[in-house]
Amino acid sequence: MRLTSPEFADGTEMPWSVSAANENRLPTLNIHDTPEATVSLTLVLEDLSSPLGIVTHWLAWNLPPQITHIDALHFPKEAIVGISTFGKIGYMGPIPPEGTHTYRFIVHALDCELSLPSGAPRSAFDAAVAGHIIDRAELRGILQRA
Repeated sequence: MRLTSPEFADGTEMPWSVSAANENRLPTLNIHDTPEATVSLTLVLEDLSSPLGIVTHWLAWNLPPQITHIDALHFPKEAIVGISTFGKIGYMGPIPPEGTHTYRFIVHALDCELSLPSGAPRSAFDAAVAGHIIDRAELRGILQRA
C-alpha cells in the first residue's frame, strides 16, 4: 500500500495553503494498492516535531476501501472524524509554531469498520485499530515558519 500526493513528494515541503495559518486545506492524497481484504480505511495527520511529543491534527475512519483519491472537495460522507490534540473535530492543518516541523499522514487498511463515535480521541482510535491493521502507508511533509 502507498500514500502519495501530487502536491508534494514524501519528505519534501508541503504547500503553505494546507496550513491552519493559511487555507487550512486538506491536501490531495492518493491511496494506492489497498489490500483486497480491506473493509475500511483510516487517515491520520500528526506533527512529529512538536515539543509536546507527537501531536494529532486529524483522525478519520470508516473510509470506504475502494477510495483512491481524497481532497478537501472529495471526502467520503460516511467517514467519521475524531478529535485532535487541540480539542477540535475536523481537519486542522499543520501550523508549526516556529522552525521546521515534519508532518506525517498515515493511512491504515483495516479488517473491520470501527464503532467509534464522531469526536473520539486518539487513545480510543489507537485502541480500536489495534489488532485490525492489515497494511499501512505514510507520507511525510515538511513545513517551516521563519
